Amino acid sequence: MISWHRLTILIIAGVVSASLGAPALAQDKAAFLAGTTKNCPGCDLKDAVLKLRDLSGADLHGADLSGASLHRAVLRNANLSGAILTGANLNKADLLQANFSHAKLDQAMLFEAQAGGADFTGADLSDVLGGSFSAMRGKFAGALFLGADLADARFIDADLSGANLEQVSLDGGTLLRTNFSGAQADHASFVSARMRGANLSNALIRGTNFQGADMGDVDMTGADLRVSDFLAANFTNSKQVQTNFAGARLPDSTLVPQPTP
Repeated sequence: MISWHRLTILIIAGVVSASLGAPALAQDKAAFLAGTTKNCPGCDLKDAVLKLRDLSGADLHGADLSGASLHRAVLRNANLSGAILTGANLNKADLLQANFSHAKLDQAMLFEAQAGGADFTGADLSDVLGGSFSAMRGKFAGALFLGADLADARFIDADLSGANLEQVSLDGGTLLRTNFSGAQADHASFVSARMRGANLSNALIRGTNFQGADMGDVDMTGADLRVSDFLAANFTNSKQVQTNFAGARLPDSTLVPQPTP
């Protein structure tokens, strides 16, 4: 059993630590904004102007960067796990190998951002504006992309397993060998996307537009593709085992009948 004397010491130590925490964090923020350090974990950096800043290798995990301007910033190998980047401007930023796992990037701008090898596992990318976003070999397992605009994006060899892509636009995207296994992409759009070798096994992709998409060598095993539109899509060598096309329009414009109730 802990003594009253020991308990008093612990309480006092906790109070002192808490009182010192805020000034220390404020000093970290001031130093970060002044450019004398790249690290500011947990800092309040709302609306910070960080255009063109070299933040490669920075530790910003848990920081609040909502509304911040990181246009053309270099965040290569930076740690932004759990960070808040709601509405942030990351257009043309270098995000190669950065860690955004479980970060909030909803409504962020990612136009032409380069995120090859970056980790977005479990991140929230809802409503992002990411035209021509590039994330070759990126990790997006379990990520949210609700309503995101990712036209002409590149997800070559990327992992989007279990991701939620409802109402996403990936029109014209390059999705070669991308893993969508177990993903959900109802009412999304993949018009003219290049998806050769992608994995759609056990995915839920209903009411989605795949017109003109190149789906050669795609694995559709167990996928639910009901009421989707595949007009003029390429199915060459695709794997269709227990694939549900009920109500879908096939590449030759044939309509698959719906089962009777």
